[in-house]
Amino acid sequence: MLKNFFKIAYRNFMRQRVYSLVNTTGLAIGVVCFLLIFLYIHDELSYDTFHSKSDRTYRVIEHFESDGVGEHSASQPFPVGPTLQSEYPGQVEYMTRLFNFQSPFLALANRTLDRNFNEPNVFFVDSTFFDVFDYELVVGDKNTALDEPNAILITESMAKKYFSDQNPLGQNLQFQGEQNLVVKGVLADAPLNAHFQYDFLISFATLRTQYPNRVIKGWYWNPCWTYLVLKDQSEAVTLTSMFPDFVQKYFDEGVRDDVALELQPLTDIHLKSKLDYEIKANSNENNIYVFSAVAVFVLLIAVINFINLSTARATKRAKEVGIRKALGSLRQQLICQFVFESLLQTVFAIAIAMIGIVFLLPSFNALTEKSITLLTFWSPLYISAMLGLILFIGLIAGFYPAFVLSSFKTTEVIKGGKLNNHGIKFRRVLVVLQFSISMILIAGTIMAILQLNYLQDSDLGFDQKAVVMIPVIKTPIAQHYENMKSEMLSHATIRSVTALEEVLGAKHQVMNYEFEGTEKSRPYPRLFVRHDFLKTFDIPLLAGRAYDPSYVTDDSLALVVNETMIKQLGYGAAEQGVGKSVKLQGRSGKIVGVVEDFNFTSKHHPMSPIAVDLWTAPFTFNLFMKYMAVKVDRDNLPASLVVIEKTWQKFIPSRPFEYFFLEDRLAASYKSEAKLSMITTVFSGLAILVACLGLFGLATFTMEQRTKEIGIRKVLGIKTREIVLLLSKDFMVLVGLSFIIAVPVAYVMIDWWLAGFAYRIDVVMWPFLVAGGATFSVAMLTVGIHSLKAATINPARTLKYE
Repeated sequence: MLKNFFKIAYRNFMRQRVYSLVNTTGLAIGVVCFLLIFLYIHDELSYDTFHSKSDRTYRVIEHFESDGVGEHSASQPFPVGPTLQSEYPGQVEYMTRLFNFQSPFLALANRTLDRNFNEPNVFFVDSTFFDVFDYELVVGDKNTALDEPNAILITESMAKKYFSDQNPLGQNLQFQGEQNLVVKGVLADAPLNAHFQYDFLISFATLRTQYPNRVIKGWYWNPCWTYLVLKDQSEAVTLTSMFPDFVQKYFDEGVRDDVALELQPLTDIHLKSKLDYEIKANSNENNIYVFSAVAVFVLLIAVINFINLSTARATKRAKEVGIRKALGSLRQQLICQFVFESLLQTVFAIAIAMIGIVFLLPSFNALTEKSITLLTFWSPLYISAMLGLILFIGLIAGFYPAFVLSSFKTTEVIKGGKLNNHGIKFRRVLVVLQFSISMILIAGTIMAILQLNYLQDSDLGFDQKAVVMIPVIKTPIAQHYENMKSEMLSHATIRSVTALEEVLGAKHQVMNYEFEGTEKSRPYPRLFVRHDFLKTFDIPLLAGRAYDPSYVTDDSLALVVNETMIKQLGYGAAEQGVGKSVKLQGRSGKIVGVVEDFNFTSKHHPMSPIAVDLWTAPFTFNLFMKYMAVKVDRDNLPASLVVIEKTWQKFIPSRPFEYFFLEDRLAASYKSEAKLSMITTVFSGLAILVACLGLFGLATFTMEQRTKEIGIRKVLGIKTREIVLLLSKDFMVLVGLSFIIAVPVAYVMIDWWLAGFAYRIDVVMWPFLVAGGATFSVAMLTVGIHSLKAATINPARTLKYE
């Protein structure tokens, strides 16, 4: 019987090649889209789950705020981790910390081979690092490699970069041009599905030579990412309940009332964490929901096509069914035949999809910045997913025509030959659903692009264009800064030069200030800067003045604050805030200037107060001034970069020159939204292609069904354009109904997604009109071509049809 099923399936495939190819191709495209997005989502959800203790590993985070102002920090003061472990041994099994000076680059060099580079992925870690994280040490001993000061572990790729084919074990790497580190081991390269990437791990004990003991034991500055492995997952609640007493016992008296600690599950960091001072930008949990919806929508469109064409084709086999029933075929045999054919075609489509994925996966990885391999498909999860897809699609597409056709009365189908109108209402419902989904995808994609453009291109309150950022932390720049600034400004292509603590528009720090009229000091966002900060970034001044070298008292405590700070302090107009007193750690000063609000952090966060604080102390330059910012002539960028690099090499020849453009770095803050826009655009386009393939097949089938009718109408004198309109109007009505359904559904979904942004656009109508118009145009073009072709056939041929 199985051989007979194959034979009948083959004959039907060959007899109806166009339908079969359209049906199979559309389903294959839908499956490719679904599986690629499924791979992406699975990878996103797999972050940090490969650690054996991931279910009981937590990062300690800190909320440091008062009256809604302050910071929510992913990092902790140096002593928090060790003290928690010693204070609560019944709950904490292991602890480790990561530290990198919160610097974008740190310099390492192999002086023997003259290889000197700035590296972005360098961390100081505790000797317990491998007790918490299951990273592979290819060469060396995990138990002792990080015990001693001046020990460093490097990845295999870095071993090749710095030592070529030499054995790196026991060799020296110079750190920041001043300290020799001994290579104690070689690590496997860090997996990409981890919330931080490393190339170098330096023993935490090395920091004793970098900072005085009072800094490492201080409870105010919070630069360490701190991780705990609890003895049991249930201990998280117990330990969290102890945090308030812990804060009161150990944190500085001036801040302890404003600090709250919290445990964050390790596996939540990548998708759910939007804290200050993250190691790197995380993804967004809402995007997973959006991608899941896109995957389901595309697959649903493909399945609807498959069902539509399968049911339409099945009605042409009514006479076959009648004859087979007359010859004694049982109903269950007919059902098995139709379901078998449907499953066979589904297997064929998925086989084509798998071949497509082999060729598309490299491009998909490049688009999504992933490293997904084909080996993933051999996992039980994906094998189960394949079998599930085959059964779901094959059964749902096969059972309907099987049960309907097998229920026909033998005499009726033999007399009538076929039942042209059977199932037409069902197919119309599916077409409406299909085009509703297409419109939702188009409108959603347009709104996602508009939101991304708004985040990237809307006014930030400062000029980010043509600003060259040069990382200077841990370099000998303190003694050269003023001379370098003068040297650069002597060239016409350099407009302005300043230095600042963080990347403007991306990060900030927090410090306790006590302003006039407040009862106590409170934590406020803060940015340490040098002179010409406002000029370099073109930040408008509302009242008072900017920092001026002629005012020698500016470097004691003179503050420039933003307009929101003045409003929150209740001072009224900007002019009334100028001259108000302020205290900071024993220093007294006043507000000397008020600037317009500017986005000192990304637009994922709402506007808040900020203090722009002048810091000129040379002995702490390397601690608080992480960047030089150079405003250049945007029409002469190459010449400006040459000037900057030559100046760097003249004053700091021992360190590699590194730079980036501010606007590029700020655009990276919205990588998650950019990725969402790209992926939804690509897959929405494919969804529309699949819908058009289905419409092409359905239109072809409809024209065939009405061939004799068209011939009769032409003989009776109807014009070609009237025939085209007659054949197209049913599809026009269906697309119009789809638009009515799609608009409210899309509106709700888009508004929900936009609600997650502090700065968002309003939902406007024109993307819905574009979605409806595009879908209508493509549908009418597809149907219209078929209609025109059918209307121009010679009536003599159409009347002889069948």
